Amino acid sequence: MTGNDDTNEGENRRSRRAFLGAAAAAGVVGTSGCLTLSPTVRVTGIEDSTVFKTVSVSEPWASGRVSAKVSLTPPATTEYGVRTLVVISSSGSEFDTGSVYSGQTSKSVFLPVGKSTLTAVDFDGKTVDSVSVTVGGDRLL
Repeated sequence: MTGNDDTNEGENRRSRRAFLGAAAAAGVVGTSGCLTLSPTVRVTGIEDSTVFKTVSVSEPWASGRVSAKVSLTPPATTEYGVRTLVVISSSGSEFDTGSVYSGQTSKSVFLPVGKSTLTAVDFDGKTVDSVSVTVGGDRLL
């Protein structure tokens, strides 16, 4: 064995580690869906809403969902009795749900990429208000 064999073995180990690291990173992106940057949200019906004030997204996401901050009007929880926010995907299934308390004016929920419906429900389980939400962005992979 010569000194060159030791050098080649060290390079091979580094090369294998680099390959395995790249493969792991590709696997994470591959199994979690596409990575999307600069998410955008368009809300239809919010200008006439008595419950919803704004919906905003600000972080990139993978796996087909994004965290959104929903701002509520001051009377949403006090006057209208909203106690739950429900996100319904375009397929009609419940995507996310979150409890709100009396006096609370903002709540974070997950929204799916694409179209969905954001619904406010009161303490009796009745729908108080709903808006249509569309989430998009710049697809990276």
